[in-house]
Amino acid sequence: MASDLDKQDFSHEIEHHDTIPADPEKSPIVESEDDGEITLKTKLAVLSLILMYESYLFTLVMPATILTYINADLGPDARYPWIAITWNLGAAIIVSVGGRLSDIAGRRWFLMFGAISAAVGALVGATGQSITQMIISGIIFGIGGGFQEMCFACAQELVPNKYRFQTLGIMILANHFSSFSPLIGYVFIAYTKIGWRACYWWCFAWEVVTAVMLYFFYHPPTFETKHRDDHKTKWQLIKEIDYVGLVLFTGGCLLLLLALNWGNGIHPWNSAWIVAPLVVACVCFIALGFWEVYAPLPYPILPPHLFREWRRFTAFLVVCFVAGMLYYSLNVIWPRQSGLLWVPADKPIIRGVYASMVSFGTIIAGWYCVSLMPWLKHEKWQLVGCIVIQTALIGSLSSVGLGDKAQAIGTVIAVSSVNLPPSPLSFGMVSLHLADQTDIGIGVGLISTFRLIGGAVATAIYTSIQTSEFGKLLPGQVSAAAESTGFSGSIESLLAAAKANTPVAYSVVEGITNSTIAAVQHAVLVSNSKSYRIVYLVAIAFGCVAIAAALSVKSIDTSQRSNEVAAKLETEKFESVAKGSDESIVG
Repeated sequence: MASDLDKQDFSHEIEHHDTIPADPEKSPIVESEDDGEITLKTKLAVLSLILMYESYLFTLVMPATILTYINADLGPDARYPWIAITWNLGAAIIVSVGGRLSDIAGRRWFLMFGAISAAVGALVGATGQSITQMIISGIIFGIGGGFQEMCFACAQELVPNKYRFQTLGIMILANHFSSFSPLIGYVFIAYTKIGWRACYWWCFAWEVVTAVMLYFFYHPPTFETKHRDDHKTKWQLIKEIDYVGLVLFTGGCLLLLLALNWGNGIHPWNSAWIVAPLVVACVCFIALGFWEVYAPLPYPILPPHLFREWRRFTAFLVVCFVAGMLYYSLNVIWPRQSGLLWVPADKPIIRGVYASMVSFGTIIAGWYCVSLMPWLKHEKWQLVGCIVIQTALIGSLSSVGLGDKAQAIGTVIAVSSVNLPPSPLSFGMVSLHLADQTDIGIGVGLISTFRLIGGAVATAIYTSIQTSEFGKLLPGQVSAAAESTGFSGSIESLLAAAKANTPVAYSVVEGITNSTIAAVQHAVLVSNSKSYRIVYLVAIAFGCVAIAAALSVKSIDTSQRSNEVAAKLETEKFESVAKGSDESIVG
C-alpha cells in the first residue's frame, strides 16, 4: 500500500491544509495491500523503538533517584538538582522540534542521534568528577531523551490504524524493567564498588544496544521518499525551515522552564531572575502565535490548523498537561515524602522500594493498556474515567497522616495506575484524528512537550507550596515540643536545628535533652505530613480542569480503525517492488 506521503502532492497539501482542514471521519479509507498484516520487519522496527523507550526511561528515572548520593560524593553543591532538571529542559523542547523536523526530513537519523547522544551523556556521567560535569551529562541526556520520546509517533505510523492502540499498549507494558529503576539504582549503590556510577554505565549499555537495533531494523521513509512528488532538494528544505518559529518556540520553552526551576528555592519568586524570564517567555509565545498564523510559511514549526481543532487536538494538550503535572511531580514528591515520613536514611534499599511505588502503579497501567484499552475502545470515556478516578484518589492522598502509611502506599500505586493511561490514549486519538498523517511527529510531539512542561510546572508549584507550608507549620510545632519537654533554652536555636534535623545540628543547642530531640523530630514529621496535604488539595483543582477538557474531546469513529498504514519501512517497499517485478516476469 502506498503511504499518504506517496499518494498526495506534499507541497499542495502544505499550501491548503491550514485553511481547509480535512475531516478524517469523512475521508476515504485506503486499505493496505496486506489486509492489515504486520510483517516481521515492522515488528523488529517497533521492538527497536520499544528498547529506545526503555533506555529513555532509565536516563530519566535513575539519575533523579540517586541525586543525593552524587552530591555527597562530588559536592556538596547546591546546583545538584539540575542534574535531573536539565533532562526535562532538553526533552520538553526537543521532542516537538525533533518531531516537526522529522515530519519534513525523515525520522531515522534523528532517532539514531537521540540514542547516540544519550549514550554520550551516560558516558560523561559515569566518568564525572564534578557536579558541573554531571549537569552537562543531564543536558546531553535531555537532548537525547527529546528525540527518543518521538518513539510513540514513529511506532504508530508503521502499523495499521486499527492496531495503533494495541501497539501503544505494548510499548507501555514493555517498560516493566525500567519501572524498577529506583530499586535497581539503590541496589547498585549498596552492592557495587563504583556505587552510583554503575547507574550511568547501565544507561550507557542500554543506549548502545538501542542504537545498534535502530541501525539494523528501523528504516522509515527517507528524505527522498517523503519528497518524491514535490522533488524538493535538501538545500530547498533547509531554506524553507521555520527558523523564526523555531527560535521563538525554543526560547519561550527554555525561559519558562528555567524560571520555574530557578523559583524552586534558588531565587525568590518575585526576583528579577524569575519575573524577567517569565515575561520574555510570554512575549515569545505571543509572537510565535502571530508568526505561525500570519507568516507565509511552507513548513510552520507549529501548524496552526492543529490548534484550531479543539476537540481533535487542543483539548488533549490540556489533558496531558495535567496528567504530566501529577506523573512527573509524583516521581519527585513521593520519594521525598516517603523518605521524610517513613524510611530511615540508613536504609537505601527500603528507600528504593518506597520510591518504586509510583513505578508499581505504572506496571499495573501497562497491563491495562495492552489488554483492556484496545478491547474496550470508547477511548474518550476511558480517558474521562481515568482522570475522574485519579482526581478522587488525589483527595485520598490529601488525608494521609503520619499513621497512614498503608493508605499512602496503596493510594500512590492506585493513582499511578490511572495516571499513565491518558497519555497513550491521547497519543492514539490525536494520531487518528490528524487530517494529514505527515503531521504525526509534531502532533504527538506537542503532547509530550505539554506533559513535560506540566511536570516542570507542577514540581515548581507543589515543591514551593510544600516548602512554604512547612516553614509556616514548623515554628508552632517546635514551640509545642519544647514546652512539653520543659526545654528552657533558645527557641530560635532549637528551630534552626529542627530545620536541619541532623544529630550535629541538635548537638550544638544549649540545654537540649534526648526527650526534647525526640519531641522536635516528631514535630518535624508532623509539619512535613501536614504540608504535603496542602499539595494534594491543590492538585485536585487541576484534576477538575482535566476532566472538563476530557469531556470535550472527539471520540474515535469506527471508520478510523482501518487497515491504512501511514508509513512503510523502506526495506518493505523494496521487497514489494521486487515481488511485483518477479510476478510480472512469470506472467
